[in-house]
Amino acid sequence: MNAFAAIVFASLLSRLGYQMARSPVLPAFAADLGALPEFIGVIVATSTVTGVFFKLPSGALSDVLGRKRMMVLGALFFALPPFLYPFVGNPWSLLTLRFVHGFATAIFSPVAAAYVASLAETGRGARLGWFSSANDIGATAGPLIGGFVLFFSASYAVTYLLVGAIGVLTLLVVVWLPDVDRPSDRQVTTFAARAGEFREGLQRSSPRPQSSSPLASKPSCISVTALFSGSCRSTPRRSGSTTPR
Repeated sequence: MNAFAAIVFASLLSRLGYQMARSPVLPAFAADLGALPEFIGVIVATSTVTGVFFKLPSGALSDVLGRKRMMVLGALFFALPPFLYPFVGNPWSLLTLRFVHGFATAIFSPVAAAYVASLAETGRGARLGWFSSANDIGATAGPLIGGFVLFFSASYAVTYLLVGAIGVLTLLVVVWLPDVDRPSDRQVTTFAARAGEFREGLQRSSPRPQSSSPLASKPSCISVTALFSGSCRSTPRRSGSTTPR
């Protein structure tokens, strides 16, 4: 199995297990723990909030530490937190665990996309298309499989242990991946420096007020009347010529 097929397979497995843990198992699990309907929505959305705040730092860290290291870290969050769900006993504990579990996609997803793009100079669009399709297949099959497993096993523990097993398999595939970062590609900078570059980019892209110019106060000769009357025509001076008295 080459590196591209391996990362596509790992992405499919990661998304499959992650969606199995989320829907429709998670809302039912939260309801059985006594969570109110509005709090169930907060629990389900918590992992997405983690991604909103940590995907950008994860991508920046991958430029410093390397993509494979960051993907291994993300795969650890796919593999370990699912084994803690059987020990959850109240909605607040479930909320905390979902926040931690959200680091899986927050770290793995953006770095894996960058890894796919770095595999070859040509055909990046096609490779990213296959990568995105694998994510969609996993996201579609995850809730279906999770619902069937919960229905036939009637056990949240069994369902989440299966999610953990898929996460461990994802981790093994990611560990097998070759490190494609060349020494010249890995920037020897700190995360603080990367954050400073990001702030400077935001400042440069922000609109600035236009400064007043002396030319702006002069009347413009470009008008329809001036074009036909020729009143704004000016004769260029030749060098050495004097103004007649």
